[in-house]
Amino acid sequence: MNNTKELLARVNLKYTKQREIILDALRDLKVPVTVEKLDDYCRQHQHPINLSTIYRTIDSLSQVNLIHKTYNSITQTTMIELVAPTHKHYLVCVECHKMIPIKMCPMHSILDSIESDYDFVVASHQLEISGLCSACAKKKSLVTEK
Repeated sequence: MNNTKELLARVNLKYTKQREIILDALRDLKVPVTVEKLDDYCRQHQHPINLSTIYRTIDSLSQVNLIHKTYNSITQTTMIELVAPTHKHYLVCVECHKMIPIKMCPMHSILDSIESDYDFVVASHQLEISGLCSACAKKKSLVTEK
């Protein structure tokens, strides 16, 4: 996905500078983000984009499967990220909301069983595991020791 113009042409979308900025930002961020975080990132990197343009661009990129939207139950927000060759799941810290990608999908064998046991074809799935990241866990233990 190095050349944004080629990537957009492959999915029959016209190249725009805003699309390139958003795709580049999501590549740099590497984890799912809210639209607000994406907007902040673009502004911090001297690429301000109108918020309505960001929403429209996300919708168009999502429709051609370049961006994946997920719902974060901890923050109760929609998160966006680039579609990767393999899907990802995350550990989500309930304190700082840091998202840590899990290196593999623990759901494959469960989904195989569901499909055969229930005669059901799974189209997609989402897994979110909540808890405390190591930094927040350390802070919690320091607070309780006092």
